[in-house]
Amino acid sequence: MDANEYLLECMVRDRLRAARAWAHNAMLAGQVRRPQGAAPWRTVLGHALIRLGRALASEPARRTRHA
Repeated sequence: MDANEYLLECMVRDRLRAARAWAHNAMLAGQVRRPQGAAPWRTVLGHALIRLGRALASEPARRTRHA
């Protein structure tokens, strides 16, 4: 009976360790950002063209999503 409890404890500990590692990696990935400053001119031009195309198609204005 004690062996089953020990095995269960080891499995839970391993899963918790894996979940913490995954969360830590997700946190690090979320901190990666592009340098602050002006956006590249192609991005600005692309967003302007998307807004123009939507205006010409009579679609409601909405913010463009960033990748």
